Amino acid sequence: MKRTLFLPLVAALAGTWLGIAPAGAADNPQVIRFGLATVGKGGIPFASSSVTSLAHQRQAIEKELAADGIKVEWTYFKGAGPAVNEALANKQLDFAWQGDLPAVIAKAGGLNTKLIAADGLLASNYLVVPVDSPAKTLDDLKGKKVAQFKGTNLQLATARTLKRAGLQDRDFRTINMDFPTAAAALASRDIDGAWLSSTAFELQKSGVGRIIYDTRAVDARLTRQTHVLVDGDFERQHPQIVQKVVDGLVKTAAWVSAPENDNAAFELWAKSGTPVDSLRAEQGELSLKRRYSPRLDEFFVDRYRATVRESRELGLLRGDVDVDGWVEPKYVNAAIDRLGLQALWPAYDADNRPQAR
Repeated sequence: MKRTLFLPLVAALAGTWLGIAPAGAADNPQVIRFGLATVGKGGIPFASSSVTSLAHQRQAIEKELAADGIKVEWTYFKGAGPAVNEALANKQLDFAWQGDLPAVIAKAGGLNTKLIAADGLLASNYLVVPVDSPAKTLDDLKGKKVAQFKGTNLQLATARTLKRAGLQDRDFRTINMDFPTAAAALASRDIDGAWLSSTAFELQKSGVGRIIYDTRAVDARLTRQTHVLVDGDFERQHPQIVQKVVDGLVKTAAWVSAPENDNAAFELWAKSGTPVDSLRAEQGELSLKRRYSPRLDEFFVDRYRATVRESRELGLLRGDVDVDGWVEPKYVNAAIDRLGLQALWPAYDADNRPQAR
């Protein structure tokens, strides 16, 4: 018995002498890899929204990890959510910012991730038609060529919108296009409409397009949500680093939630190539404090449950997703408590109403 117990100890010590960590131990990485499911105009590495993109530009996460000597490598993906999923599956990313639908599809397919912060709530979809189009409603585009970027979180939000109106995707001649391609196709009148985000306001201002439907103006349940997630193995091995990353995100969310930083935030987002006035128009009357609350509250969890349910109805999922087990709020909650930010972001219920503390 003594010999049986002794041999593993010798092996462990030998591994240490040879520079091999015992099983279960994990040294801090020299670099963490962060991906964003977006890219600026012309492929420039900036985003037109998100706390994560502000944290990148302000080096907020780098500051949290400086004492550990850990660098941050940032990658922006033109292929949006599907491209991020591929990178996560190939263990090329440790953290990522992306939308609800692609993350749900990947999780149902077996990708090991944890949702650790909200980062962009209540984002609207806009249906844009050429400026001289006679179309004024969804029904006016039935049988027409309408573009959407499939695989992104706009796809499911669009499906929700059509269902509410008693329509389906097959009622239109749907074409899969990324956002720049759809904008160009609208300008050349090669399509009759396109579902877009903030690009819609650029097209409207330039006289190329006209917005005929705004999902957030109709119902908060038709909106899209985005988040930050972490690779599950990384989270298990390096919870202290995950906490520091979330600390940087929460501090950045507090910065953008302060009214005096409003102009600075939009100027940073505008480095993506989207003008400030278009970004402000897309923001509308929704406060930055509400949109960029990092809380993983009941509103957030309920929206992801709905994403799972509706994705299954559309046949987009190969498996199921336990949202309650997927969401990990402890890092955000710890940061909010430690930084004394409890009153800044109230928790919201499933109907998007602030809950009494």
